[in-house]
Amino acid sequence: MRETDLGRKIVIAIILLAVVITAIYTVKRWTGGKEEALPGIQAVAEETRSVTLYFAGRDADGLVTETREIPVGEGVEREVKAVMAALISGPKDEDAISAIPAGTSIHEVFWVEDTETLYLDFNRGITTGDGSTGEYYTITTIIRTIGANFPQAGRLQFLVEGYPVETLAGHYGVNKPLNIRKWR
Repeated sequence: MRETDLGRKIVIAIILLAVVITAIYTVKRWTGGKEEALPGIQAVAEETRSVTLYFAGRDADGLVTETREIPVGEGVEREVKAVMAALISGPKDEDAISAIPAGTSIHEVFWVEDTETLYLDFNRGITTGDGSTGEYYTITTIIRTIGANFPQAGRLQFLVEGYPVETLAGHYGVNKPLNIRKWR
């Protein structure tokens, strides 16, 4: 008798399991496969890290720093791109202004570990600034931001639409990689 009772229990368990699986399948199919979040449960945010961004002082009297949180990416290129996007978006501090010309965006970032060189590929917007002071602050805020957050980078090459350019606004040569640690 015991074997019969055990057999019945196994059959009942299998039937219950089949009913539960069928119910789950039916509900998912009926809702279009969309899973709804349970009330009070929030998705875990992706990992972030604090970075330091450099902006021009409102009176062109130096640099102002801000700390922001950026998502930790898969590789240096993704993190640099996130930092550049934050820098391009501008400061939150009223005592600072962005030295990056309006309309600038970052297309790609390339990292060459052997030469410790970062290649930042911008759109043409980065070349629309004017004046030597504006160009200096554009270059400086980018270099200082990269230097503060990516110590492994020793050199930075500006690219525009995938190609090196002589200058960004006619005053400072950027046709070769710039030494991040020695930038004035």
